[in-house]
Parts: sequence; structure tokens; C-alpha cells
Amino acid sequence: MGTLLDKPVTEKEDTEEGEAHGLRYGVSSMQGWRVDMEDSHCYEPNLDEELPGVSLFSVFDGHGGQFAAKYAASNITRILKSQQKYKDYVASPTDPSTLGSALQSCFLQIDVEMLQTPTMSSKKDRSGCTAVCVVVTPTHLICANAGDSRSCYKTSSVLPLSDDHKPYNPTESSRIENAGGYVSMKRVDGDLAVSRALGDFQYKDRPDLKPEEQKVTAYPDIEIKERKGEDEYIVIACDGIWDVCSNEECCGLVEEILGEGEGKAGLISEEMLDVCLERGSRDNMTCGVILFEGAKIAEGGEGVQARREKREEEAKAEALAKETEGEGTE
Repeated sequence: MGTLLDKPVTEKEDTEEGEAHGLRYGVSSMQGWRVDMEDSHCYEPNLDEELPGVSLFSVFDGHGGQFAAKYAASNITRILKSQQKYKDYVASPTDPSTLGSALQSCFLQIDVEMLQTPTMSSKKDRSGCTAVCVVVTPTHLICANAGDSRSCYKTSSVLPLSDDHKPYNPTESSRIENAGGYVSMKRVDGDLAVSRALGDFQYKDRPDLKPEEQKVTAYPDIEIKERKGEDEYIVIACDGIWDVCSNEECCGLVEEILGEGEGKAGLISEEMLDVCLERGSRDNMTCGVILFEGAKIAEGGEGVQARREKREEEAKAEALAKETEGEGTE
């Protein structure tokens, strides 16, 4: 994981929130204990004027530097719209698998263009990033995932929208070995803890293999779910969240906050960061929450503000107790 700070940086970065197409959305980031902030995200609540009611929400968890995650966040919508499958979907937006195919070719094209940048082509930058992207249409949820960032959602139950790509998973280890690599200490070539990512070109050096056959590939898995009236919310986050929360625990936390009367998705996202920090996460954290109209928000509660006031009171009481204890030993 690298060097950690003496104390975490807890300020929230780049918090966004808004409403579109019956959705309330929010996302926030925290540097935490890490020396640098390497996460990035891209939220496009109105993805395309030719696709009414379609939104894109994505999170990129960088490693080895910031460049890959920032490049992906800045370019994903442009590159997605340039894909032929995307244009096919715009012409006839009936089959969500067409949009899923567009996301797959988009992820691979991000790699192609990133490698051509002076930063990457000079080989001075060896950064990479995991990527999870959820496109919400009026009828479906389409999730593309490469790596161990993750998305899940609450409907009649908690359901995954993605599965983590770890080097020791049988499908992943088989591809790594077929490309001439190995898995040691649960890492690709004993070094990289994820088996799919954008960037990380030092693991994509076999010209005789397709991009999806390299030791590390940007090729994402696609999950498609039909929207239903009982859908409540989506969580999309980097592994700094999932290190300390299962899907069920994460959604349970969102449920608690909604049950305390909080309806602002940005504040819910910020509270998720604070709670996961308390639970022991040592990584950068980015968390996004997308609320559907079916989200169960309690009336009359004080929401996240009450939680913050309680946390502040507890911190003051703890500091006072330490001060009193110190005086007693003099």
C-alpha cells in the first residue's frame, strides 16, 4: 500500500450532487491515510441530448500515480460517444447489450489513446486505475467493471452490479499465466493487486496477444439489470470502501442514513467516507450514491448533520477525558 500519513486527510474533495430524470445523485472523495490522492470520477447526469433520460456515473481508483485515473475520468464520455456500438444504440435505443458492448470497446480505446499521450509514451508514468461505470437508462442499469472498484444496488434485495477482478480468481489467473505471467502473494507477477485495469502498460507488453488476453486487461465485464419500481439506490465506489464493507453492509449503512431523514445524496456519500474511515480503511476513498424515486427517506430526521454533531461531541468528550487523565497523573 505504500507509505501512510501520520494522520488522515479527512477533507471531502470534489463533492457533487444534483437531480436528473427522477434520480438524486451524489459523489465525494477523501484522501484518507494515503500520501497522495489518486482517485477520480466522472458523473454525467445528462449523457447525451440524443438519449433522453440516460445518465453515466463512473469511479476510477488510481495506483502508481494520478495520471491514469484523471485521464480516464476526463475522456470516458468523449470516447464512449465515438464508439460505433454507441452510435448504433443512439439510433435504436432498445437493446441494452449494445450499450454494454460500447462500454467494452470504450474501455479498450481509453487504453489506446492513453498510451499515445506523451506522459505514457515516454514510459515515465507507470500508473493505472481500476474503473467501474454505471449507465442508467429509463429501462435498464448497465455496469462495466475492470478491477476491484465495485457497484451494487438495493431493490427488493441487495444485488451486485459487478464482481471484483483479483489475480487469484481462476479466470484471471488462467489469463495471466497464458500471457507469460504468474500470481504470487495474490498479485500479478507478485506486484499488482488487481488483474484488470486501465493503464499499467508494463503488464500489457505482448504484441502477439489481443488486449483482452494480456496479463492485465482493461476489458470490462458487463452486467445488465432491468429497472423495477422497487429499485431504491445504487452505490458505486472504489475499494477503499469495499475493504471495510460488504455489499450488504454498505447498503445497510445507506439504509440507516436514509432512515435518519437524509435525502441529499452528496451528504450520504460524505458520511459513507467518514464511517469507512472509522472502520479502518487506509486507502483513498470515493463513494457515489444514486437514489431512485423508490428510496425510502424518513421524514423529520436530522440526517447527516446530527451524525456530525454527535461525532464532534464524542471527540470533545474524549479529548477532555485524556486531558483530565493527564492532570491526574501529574
